[in-house]
Amino acid sequence: MPDRQYTPEDIFDFRWVEHPRLTSSGDRVAYVVTWADRQKVDYRSQVYVRRLAAGAEVVQATAGEKDSSPEWAPDGRRLAYVGKRGAFAQVFLLDPQAGDARQLSNVKFGASGPKWSPDGSRIAFIGTVIGHPEGVVEDSRPPEGGDDAPPRTPVARVADGLDYKFDGRGYFDGRRAHLFVVPTGGGDAIQVTNGRWSVESFDWSPDGTRLVVAGNAEPDGDLSLVSALYVVPAAGGRLEKICGDLFLQSPAWSPRGDLIAFAATRPEAGLYRKIWVVEAAGGTPRCLSEQHDVGVGDQCITDTRASHDLDLIWAPSGDRVFFQAGLPGKTEVWSCGLDGELRAEVGGERQIFAWDYRAGVFAFCASDPKTPGELHVHDGSGEQRLTDLNPWMAGRDLAFPERLEFKADDGLSLEGWLLKPPGFDPGRKWPLVMEIHGGPHGEYGWTFFHEFQILAGLGFLVFYINPRGSAGYGEAFQKAVVKDWGGKDYGDLMQALDQLIERTGFVDESRLGVGGGSYGGFMTNWIVGHTDRFSAAVSMRSICDFVSDHPASDIAPWSDLEFGPVHWEDPETQWNRSPLKYVENVHTPLLLTHGEMDLRCPIYQAEEFFGALRMLRREVELVRFPDESHDLSRSGRPDRRAERLRRIAGWFEKYLLKPAVAPVARAAAAAPARRSQS
Repeated sequence: MPDRQYTPEDIFDFRWVEHPRLTSSGDRVAYVVTWADRQKVDYRSQVYVRRLAAGAEVVQATAGEKDSSPEWAPDGRRLAYVGKRGAFAQVFLLDPQAGDARQLSNVKFGASGPKWSPDGSRIAFIGTVIGHPEGVVEDSRPPEGGDDAPPRTPVARVADGLDYKFDGRGYFDGRRAHLFVVPTGGGDAIQVTNGRWSVESFDWSPDGTRLVVAGNAEPDGDLSLVSALYVVPAAGGRLEKICGDLFLQSPAWSPRGDLIAFAATRPEAGLYRKIWVVEAAGGTPRCLSEQHDVGVGDQCITDTRASHDLDLIWAPSGDRVFFQAGLPGKTEVWSCGLDGELRAEVGGERQIFAWDYRAGVFAFCASDPKTPGELHVHDGSGEQRLTDLNPWMAGRDLAFPERLEFKADDGLSLEGWLLKPPGFDPGRKWPLVMEIHGGPHGEYGWTFFHEFQILAGLGFLVFYINPRGSAGYGEAFQKAVVKDWGGKDYGDLMQALDQLIERTGFVDESRLGVGGGSYGGFMTNWIVGHTDRFSAAVSMRSICDFVSDHPASDIAPWSDLEFGPVHWEDPETQWNRSPLKYVENVHTPLLLTHGEMDLRCPIYQAEEFFGALRMLRREVELVRFPDESHDLSRSGRPDRRAERLRRIAGWFEKYLLKPAVAPVARAAAAAPARRSQS
């Protein structure tokens, strides 16, 4: 029987699975297992291989510190993968039978994303090189710590465009990602693309003579998030633009050679990604799934992984494209025919976050409320789970989510979930923490959330919903928050909470907490400036001032679409939606957590809110995490992830677990949530 609650230290016990890859015959699968090394306070990852039969032997194929991204050769005999040796990762070639590995790439700042040519004679990959030499003044001294150490911090960084940084990657220092091709039998790699732009994704033509790449090589490309598709000879040469002016990614060349599929939206805020095709020779692209209100990609939010892989895979016949479909509270694998007909392939109330398809077999990694992710396979005979990576979780007391439905004032249906603490008794009153997801175009769903389990284990009800603006519920629902952050989305949250309290009778209104990250951090800041009903709040990687954040974020052009451009002579629109404008209304004890290298919502956003509240003598604390990005909670250094969880849990314990805690303003807690009139 479970006898222990989840704790922050569990970070060091989890095993995470990702990147499943099947052989072309579909009889074996390679995948990656990652874990946190307690002694080195860092992550390790290795590639494993097994046959699909039940009880088949699992072979550890690599033995490096950080090995990832396995890709089978077309004949299924060799495996390319990415391994970190020294300061940067490189591409390696492995013969699993012989057990020997050979380094194929030697790119100065690292390599990633290997893909085999159709005949298996070459591998294309993305290498990081100096593509904009004017963007950096390098320190010419040898690396501090020897040849295997990263280069020294530059003498100066020079920005003459918005494309000089990206969250999680840091400052580019003149570096760009470009396409390389290397022969697998030995020889030097050829750099196929160059310039100050970056290749985002690519694929081979079926005859192996060309590659299609996604990126923006156009002048002033930094001022927009649109991308284009270019075709380039595999031996290098001139780029040929075949389509553009879309938010596009993940090109996949049809096995027939005539079409290239990709995922894209038109350049507007809040739209669903859909399946598109364009002729390989160029022309007007066509949206295959236009008539369906289904988004492409996994938008479920969790705190156990950062990236959302988006792969498109053609059926061997060239008449269908397989993709991840974002649905209400879940992610499935669907397919789209050339006539636009959609079909569900692998479903369930879970999050399928990584997958592959070969020879009629799906291999996929899925999380559900009980597990952060396991490897499964599905074929015509059914489904089987191949891994049990976290057996220790059977000894933890799991809070399983109860699904709930609510109605907004305007009649809009809202979906939410409630976790109940161990030993829950409906006859007594319980403290509650309402969590708010980021995005805002992400969604909560049927997936494992470590932070929520920790809070439930401490004795809290944990409540979370998908307000308007969330993914999964239709394009109109997702788009409804554009240029209205803090408007009807705020109303959705308050009305759902009111309905939960009225419906259940076991929520202690004097002990309510609220928290969230990114957009959820903005909303937390907004909430405490507009109501005093909460007795504690935690705002993570948040925004408080849209006037200053708008041009400084690493995705500044996105802000132009989501909020409209700033009118600098009178930035009223952005200022009216900024929680900082309402800071004098804040009386709720507030914890702010932020990564110091967050380039999405820069740390000065937390500094501004903290400084204003401290000068007003309000109860506030700022916890800064050195070197950490916007994804601290999902991929930050493991000890910092654990410390973040301790701080969040401790803040809510301090203010909500005292039975006699009074609300900050009892009258406000009893009354409907109010909006500021200023």
